[in-house]
Amino acid sequence: MPKPMFQEEKTLKFTSLFLFGSVLFFLFDIVSDLYERLIARNAPSFLDLVHLTFEVASAAALILAIRVLLRQLRLLQERNIAQTESLRLLRGEMDHFVRNKFTHWGLSPAERDIAMYMLKGLSISEIATARATAEGTIKAQSSSIFRKTGVNSRTELMSLFMDEFLDVAPESNL
Repeated sequence: MPKPMFQEEKTLKFTSLFLFGSVLFFLFDIVSDLYERLIARNAPSFLDLVHLTFEVASAAALILAIRVLLRQLRLLQERNIAQTESLRLLRGEMDHFVRNKFTHWGLSPAERDIAMYMLKGLSISEIATARATAEGTIKAQSSSIFRKTGVNSRTELMSLFMDEFLDVAPESNL
């Protein structure tokens, strides 16, 4: 699966390519100036030496800038990979944690579905539509979920998961 490229990465790549083109220009100009002096067998004037010195310094500075940008780009890509992996692990751990809690509380399969929908933030009517069930049935099953979990509302249910998961997460090295 291709990894997404963030705007910052695109900017660094574009800037690096632009700088690389500039380095090629300066190097070509330096070689051209030296070749011209060798063919003409003219001693360069003071202004020619100053010009050549600035071109060499500019090319060196651009090469250094490219190295720095490429290092930053590599670090951004590594950070992106690490954060993507961390998020994947966190999602998997959360799913495992939620399912274990549902089992611990003895929720029926229907109650598990409804509790999961509640955790995702769906309303009673949205849950009823998703399950092709009457809203009254969802309300009754929600009350059963609240009773089994020891909470009084969906907000408390969500809070319970977040509180407990955040306490567990550091132990999981996430």
